[in-house]
Amino acid sequence: MSLTLEPMSADRFIGWNEHLVASFAQDKIDAGSWPADGALERSARENAVLLPHGVATPGHDLFVALVDGEEIGFLWLFTDPEAVTPDSFVYDIEIVEGRRGEGLGRALLEAAEGWCADHSIATLRLHVFGHNETAISLYESSGFETTDITMAKQIR
Repeated sequence: MSLTLEPMSADRFIGWNEHLVASFAQDKIDAGSWPADGALERSARENAVLLPHGVATPGHDLFVALVDGEEIGFLWLFTDPEAVTPDSFVYDIEIVEGRRGEGLGRALLEAAEGWCADHSIATLRLHVFGHNETAISLYESSGFETTDITMAKQIR
């Protein structure tokens, strides 16, 4: 298995963005951060702010992950072009449904690290929702360390 990263096309961006907006809204609902009412619209607004020019937004690198020519996932990295010491932040890393559990998430994470190394970026950061135990396990076993924790308590 050889995973490769291909820059996302403007055409592919449309479907990916639609999926991402819905997925992020659901994650925020599941985390208890947003109410379900209006979450999809809020997610769309936030994503439009982050990617006002789609795949051509400066500092943002969007990729389709391929294995033997088959699209198996996506990667969205942000590297602040104004940072003195650049680091990259993973806004999205995802393996498509039906291909999860095959080690492709780890391979995609390693590809992200390789991209960073190729671009002289020494630190890769990410956020993970507390309810996503599978991703937390992957990140910890890949050497990521917790840098901060946000907690919440529902007061009734």
